[in-house]
Amino acid sequence: MEATTRHLTALTVGAALLGAIVACGAPATTTQASATTAASATPSPEATKPFPVVQPQLPLPTMVRWAIDKGPPDDPQHRSLLVLFYDGTAQGWRIVDANGADVLRVPIAGSGIFGPETCVVKAGRTNEVKTWVSLDEATITRFLREYRTYQAVAAGVPTGSATLDLIDSGCRAT
Repeated sequence: MEATTRHLTALTVGAALLGAIVACGAPATTTQASATTAASATPSPEATKPFPVVQPQLPLPTMVRWAIDKGPPDDPQHRSLLVLFYDGTAQGWRIVDANGADVLRVPIAGSGIFGPETCVVKAGRTNEVKTWVSLDEATITRFLREYRTYQAVAAGVPTGSATLDLIDSGCRAT
């Protein structure tokens, strides 16, 4: 009986080794039909497509006024502010000379705290948007001397532009 058990054990081990050798050496084969069926049964990973968000064209400015205001009291360079008052919507402003060359840029400013003595408050009108940029004395002096030859170019939201004459508000709080 012991010989039979050894013989069966040897046959079982041999069969297992033979199966392992055949399985490892056999090339994997698939038929076209089975590959297609497997592919269609598994959902393909597609990128999620967001809904298209289109920024509507916002109204461009139709007028722009300006003022010279005092800068922040803690500015060590004692710069003044060129303040623009305008209607409509803009992403930013360029002040250009008669040839269309940039003289300066005025980004859209964030919020600020301005007292009643400032041009931002005194010269501002209801429904006007305000933005400003700090400028050194030489740039302010040049602007005051030559602003009649300059124009303001508003960058529209999301596109477009408006080129406008600069209107002096008459306010100087320097």
